[in-house]
Amino acid sequence: MEPDNLLVIGVGGLGCNWARGAHTRVSTESDLLLVDADINSFLGASHAHCMHLDPSGTERGSAALPSLAGHRTVEGLEDVESVIEASELVIILTGLGGGTGTGSSVELAKAAKRSGSLVVVVAGLPFAEQTFRTRMAMDALPVLESVSDVCIRVSLERLAWHARTRRMKWSEGSGWIEELVEGLVSTIGKLGKINLDMMDLKSVIRHEGRATLIVASGPVDDIGKIADEARRSPLIDISLDNARGCLIQVEGGPDMTLTHIASITEDFTQRFNEGCQVILGARVSDRLIGRLRIIAVVSGLD
Repeated sequence: MEPDNLLVIGVGGLGCNWARGAHTRVSTESDLLLVDADINSFLGASHAHCMHLDPSGTERGSAALPSLAGHRTVEGLEDVESVIEASELVIILTGLGGGTGTGSSVELAKAAKRSGSLVVVVAGLPFAEQTFRTRMAMDALPVLESVSDVCIRVSLERLAWHARTRRMKWSEGSGWIEELVEGLVSTIGKLGKINLDMMDLKSVIRHEGRATLIVASGPVDDIGKIADEARRSPLIDISLDNARGCLIQVEGGPDMTLTHIASITEDFTQRFNEGCQVILGARVSDRLIGRLRIIAVVSGLD
């Protein structure tokens, strides 16, 4: 796919942080749009399209006012309409529970759907002690899920735990968000030994129920460990057992064999529904010599 067919959108302060970090890994395969009321989210992002939700410059934010953020987004859509309409796959990264992410992400997802794009949302859910933010986030989730093709819930508590183990910052995605976006973009946007495309992704996510995105990697001689890591990797507390749809791409170095591909796919999917639709892709990357990585969209979850 051409770079302008894949669009990464960061919404709100947290979403812009995640999007900027993720886009560094897929800058040649995708475009970037940043949306926020705080102009600081755009500093140094000369390569990005920017949608400023405070055009008056009075620094009036939209904290705890999702309807205001949504209204400002609708008013400004004309300025970024061409960017959204050119895209076949739109990945929206945002944090819910504040004003901008909660209100603006819904309107951007609606606009992308109207243009015919496939919409994947990665939505961060507040920490448990943030009761007001949590209530606002949970109120927004059903609407966001209804206007997106896949809405991946990310527990900030779980993300922070992973960040500590990785010695990275959870507010910058702890490496996980970057890997999720890179995995999805490389699966759809790059040629491989066995290619996957947008129709494959659409076919898998049509299964009723929730969906999530999985990324896991490890040494080529320990396939069982990689599959176990993949089953434990969702950034929300959800079981993959009895899944009814799975799009899986296996990536490895020139030393990857068809046996590796078959073994890791069988190991990862063995607990899924016996009638699970599994679509397989594979790609070789020189930087993965001695290692395997799996990227999977798992759907039809209870």
